[in-house]
Amino acid sequence: MHGHTRLFHRLAALAMLFGGAPSLAQEAADLSQVVASLVEQLNADEAADRDAAEKQLIQQATSGAVEQGEALLAALPKPNDRMPQEVQVRLARIEREIRQRLASRSTEGTRVTLDVTDAPLAEVIATLQQQTGNRLVDNREQFGQEPAPKKVTVKAANEPFWSALDKVLVLSRTGRAVYSGAFRIEATSVTAQRGLRSPDESSLRLELEIAWEPRLRPIALTQAAADLKATVDDGRNVPATSPDAVFDVEVEPGTHAAEVTLPLQLPGRDSQRLQSVEGTLTALVPGRIVELTFDKLAEAREVSQQTGGVSVTLDRVVQNQALWEVHMRIRIDSMAGGIESHRGWVFQNVSFLRDDAGEQLDHAGYETTLQTEKEAGFAYFFELPEGRGIGDYQWVY
Repeated sequence: MHGHTRLFHRLAALAMLFGGAPSLAQEAADLSQVVASLVEQLNADEAADRDAAEKQLIQQATSGAVEQGEALLAALPKPNDRMPQEVQVRLARIEREIRQRLASRSTEGTRVTLDVTDAPLAEVIATLQQQTGNRLVDNREQFGQEPAPKKVTVKAANEPFWSALDKVLVLSRTGRAVYSGAFRIEATSVTAQRGLRSPDESSLRLELEIAWEPRLRPIALTQAAADLKATVDDGRNVPATSPDAVFDVEVEPGTHAAEVTLPLQLPGRDSQRLQSVEGTLTALVPGRIVELTFDKLAEAREVSQQTGGVSVTLDRVVQNQALWEVHMRIRIDSMAGGIESHRGWVFQNVSFLRDDAGEQLDHAGYETTLQTEKEAGFAYFFELPEGRGIGDYQWVY
């Protein structure tokens, strides 16, 4: 691809599971008092006072560390019918805004400052990890390359992680990629096909490699054709082959990059190159992971826990011959589209039993028992060791 390539994207990040960070009892009590006072102000006589309380709750949750925001969310009461209607509406709006802001922060790109001369590569990689939280592994030996010590000279002043890493690795690809937030986007291939018998079969396919900082674990990437704008060197627009198409990419667990193919209409023969490509890429990215624990399994009936707009309900635990079946449901209310928008994430969540000694027992399989727009149900099967009962375990999800 020649010319200047511009690719911008908006990240619709979803923080699906937020866990509350441990805090001192006094700090928690103080926060609860502040939240209670501001929630009470949401029902003030003056609209200005109600607006001020709503604004202050949002600022209190998003002005500091993410853990502070999570703690405030935990202290924020859930809307209920005993509250005035306006208070219910404001509480729901406050929670939604806080979660959206915290989720967006998780996809903000980290930045790096380096100024080293002939420094060992291992030391530079360690510095990158320390500054960004991104774990990097030297896999040269696995790819048949000589893992000899390497010296690096690089200078980066508050640069995006990906820009700095490209400099460290002295990659020939440097300059071909664009960086947006925690993502690195590079055009890797442009293929033109002209159908001589059937002009409708003509197309121009643009392949992009989209990499994300290792600290993130995207679930899916989506690119709508309607959000694409491509131009050739003479300034003409190149529309997508199907203007209403949506290109979805399921991200395999454990990977750090994915490829997206954008099919465009083939421009006329007088066009020499693609000049620019702009688009809106949506990445579904989970926030913090929280562990939900259920005990007293033998008597558990429709026990629910909620966190981050996600409700997990343990319906029942029953024995079926040699197996114990854990029947559960997960409901997602945090984003339009519910289960469908979360793709395979609900099928990848970890489920196991754990005894008092901390030993884990993985499930022997599962089956889907329910799937609606907002809810999915599963039955997990466990085979207990000889001499053990279900009362010896907690279920962890």
